[in-house]
Amino acid sequence: MSETAVLAEFVESTTYDDVPPEALAHAKEAIRDYVGVALYGSHHEVGEKISKYTSQYGGNGSVTVFQREAQSAPAAALANGAFGHAIDYDDTFESIVIHPTSPIFAAALAAAEEANTSTRELLVGYIVGCEAAYRVGHSTYPEHYQNGWHSTGTAGSFGATAAAASVFDLSTPQIERALGIVGSASSSLKKNFGTMTKPLHAGHAAQMGIRSALLAQDGFTADPEILEGDIGYSNVMTTDGAYDPEEITGGLGEEWAVRDIGYKPYPSGVITHAAMDAMRTIVRNNDITPDSVENVIVTLEDAASEMLIHAQPDDALQAKFSIEFCLAAVLREGDAGIHEFTDEYVTQQATRDAIAKVTRAFEEDLFGDDFAGYGAIVRVQTSSQEYREEIRYAPGSPNNPVDDDRLRNKFYECATSRLSQSEAESLETSILELEEVSLNKFTDLLR
Repeated sequence: MSETAVLAEFVESTTYDDVPPEALAHAKEAIRDYVGVALYGSHHEVGEKISKYTSQYGGNGSVTVFQREAQSAPAAALANGAFGHAIDYDDTFESIVIHPTSPIFAAALAAAEEANTSTRELLVGYIVGCEAAYRVGHSTYPEHYQNGWHSTGTAGSFGATAAAASVFDLSTPQIERALGIVGSASSSLKKNFGTMTKPLHAGHAAQMGIRSALLAQDGFTADPEILEGDIGYSNVMTTDGAYDPEEITGGLGEEWAVRDIGYKPYPSGVITHAAMDAMRTIVRNNDITPDSVENVIVTLEDAASEMLIHAQPDDALQAKFSIEFCLAAVLREGDAGIHEFTDEYVTQQATRDAIAKVTRAFEEDLFGDDFAGYGAIVRVQTSSQEYREEIRYAPGSPNNPVDDDRLRNKFYECATSRLSQSEAESLETSILELEEVSLNKFTDLLR
């Protein structure tokens, strides 16, 4: 059986009862995290521009757009997917560089409302969508990512399609065609990191997932074996025969991808987070102030150099991919959140002065063969002493989890930018009990 067929059959056959309780709990935790950042992103500058576009060109419909008027399913998926990634605060798989929930849950939610189905079907769609993105991503990783593709938009498109196909209850042949359609629509380039187009990647993936599933449902044709073959997606999108089909077919339904999801404690590229947490520890434990610091040296994996492309950021979007800014903000504040990642804060003279104290260094295999390269070593030199802190895994990842209080604080920090405290509390409760809540009640809280 072909890889595409195996994946399609898994998507078609997986039901709520097949998903173990631990995976369901992880899924709801991830959805809470996404909903918070998407609510904030809905009225961020990126969210405003996406909303303007979908309002003008998205078509009429009854599908929820966070904090906006309802629109068509494809338009809602585009908007909500982009909202979730607007400030780069959404979740990430630990073992591969993909932000899964923004494109996948946005597609699953739009499909659920379009199909008028249950929150249980919504949950299953999201979970199998994560599985598809994770497996397609791993089958081409790391060559695909290293070659300049942003996997959130490419592999994420397959995840969004699987999610929508599950919710629409498509047959296996229909799902094969849906995957074939999205194989020609999956795209996004890392060259656009630090611009508004990076969050558009997540929205585009969600929208293409809905489009592909709807077309396949209506009998639209595509190659049913899109992943395999010399000119199939997987070989075209990698180099030197790097595609590994076993990553797609092996162990489906045994190790659930949602368990690999980690949560960002900072609204910046995940590659910056270990360094930021190391700096946070040094500053808080030793009462460090910017005036007392002579210099900061941060050492990261060599692969991080291609993502950290803004040593002197001009705005908040660029700052998300500036290790200098990220450490400067933590040095100034002892932490960094949505209030620091603003254009005004980035351009303050005090921020510029702190940035000037930070020097970056890169080292191949910094921590041996630990995967993903998210670790960092930070050295802070004052006039009298050097402080050193190393963190191997990004905080919030499964190998370095942050406590639930920190995640809940993040949710409320973001959600209460749009909702009252009581509304945010009701929303959190509905997410954590999602399979028992009606879809209308959940979406009413989002609107």
